[in-house]
Amino acid sequence: MTIGTSYYVPSTNNDVEKGFLLASAASGAVMATLPLFSKPFINQMKREHANNEEYKDAFLKSFKNSGLRENGVTLQHVGMNSIAKKDVKEGLNAFYSPDARTINLNFDKASISAFHEAGHAINHLQSRLGNFLQKLRAPGYTVAGLMGTVALFSRKKPEENDHGFLDFVQNNCGKIAFAAMLPTVAEEAMASHKGIKLARAGGLGEAAIKNLKKFYGKALMSYAGYAIATGISVGLANKIMQHYTRPKKVTLQQEFPQAYYPYQRF
Repeated sequence: MTIGTSYYVPSTNNDVEKGFLLASAASGAVMATLPLFSKPFINQMKREHANNEEYKDAFLKSFKNSGLRENGVTLQHVGMNSIAKKDVKEGLNAFYSPDARTINLNFDKASISAFHEAGHAINHLQSRLGNFLQKLRAPGYTVAGLMGTVALFSRKKPEENDHGFLDFVQNNCGKIAFAAMLPTVAEEAMASHKGIKLARAGGLGEAAIKNLKKFYGKALMSYAGYAIATGISVGLANKIMQHYTRPKKVTLQQEFPQAYYPYQRF
């Protein structure tokens, strides 16, 4: 007769160190793929510099009738001599500042982005849902970053003993990190949708509108890619740490003679 006796072997310091190093490396490798998501957007942005005047004229017309000026929104041209970030000065990026209520971009190069940034302004000032999603952006990034830290915690007890809230968070930190990024992705999509409506109101031709949709789709993919990569990197780090640091179940098989069981039927 064979009897199995089980017990748990706790992780060692070497296990924890190995898990931490491998988890950190795997997480970093996943996040290193982020440029792949933004590269199509950057490439088209550079090409659109040649079409800047067409988008600029349509934007200025649409902005005039958007009601944003009446809400205190102003346009801030970011030239090459400004102190703004390099990518904004070079016409490779743009941003809307809710606190200052300003749309900031290089209007000599990146006017194609102006409609989208005006969409952010509309979300901020004219949409309850858009405003709510904007307010979730900073907390979402904070939660996602916190989940990255949680993923690197060592596990002190077997998985079958995980029943509390903190256990749930630790075991699902990758999913939580991904979910925390979704409000930003949703608000970016709303801003692009409203920006396209502004472009039509400004008289932008349908061929240019089609191109604008393609451009904003690539921009949205960069945000979606960031959310996906964040979730995967945190989840992968979590799985690696679990593998190396959870107590491991060991079962010993022992042989006993049949006479050891006095009530066994023959």
